[in-house]
Amino acid sequence: MQELEKKQITPVELAAAMMQFTMKSIENSWDTLKPAIMAYLPQPVLTMAKEDELLREIYIAALALEIYCIPHAFDEETARLVSRGMGEVMASDNIAEHRLSESIGHNYLPRLEAVAEMAPEDLALELVQEAAKILYERIELPLKPADPSTSLLWAKLFPFLAGIVGKWPILATKFEVKTE
Repeated sequence: MQELEKKQITPVELAAAMMQFTMKSIENSWDTLKPAIMAYLPQPVLTMAKEDELLREIYIAALALEIYCIPHAFDEETARLVSRGMGEVMASDNIAEHRLSESIGHNYLPRLEAVAEMAPEDLALELVQEAAKILYERIELPLKPADPSTSLLWAKLFPFLAGIVGKWPILATKFEVKTE
């Protein structure tokens, strides 16, 4: 079987593609999570402002996982290039104004690092579970139980997050990162 030629892209282009891919996955799956979220509102009406806030929080959780997992998704040199490309994208004027880096760096990365240091048998599962816990804590819904184990929202949130992250390998089959 003949191998298809992969398109050469820069690390910045790959990072931007991953960010777009993740956001599109969230948007495409949003309707499956929405009813569980609405159950924890006093009135089962989700305003556009609240929806935007929730989508932003979900995106931050997914992006934090994607950023944290760059070194695990690529060989060392490619991971270095992609990490640098992601840094450039996150620092760009369009992204920096949304202040995603602050939330990721403050809320997610330290806790994801703590999980990795415990060297769990299934690191990917534990990382997604920790990111989902953080996301659950950060989502502001008036009727949300404090204990996620008693919440329908948790039962929906964890598989939702697991389903939208980890798509670096898909991009890696289609693109090759240009070395400089």
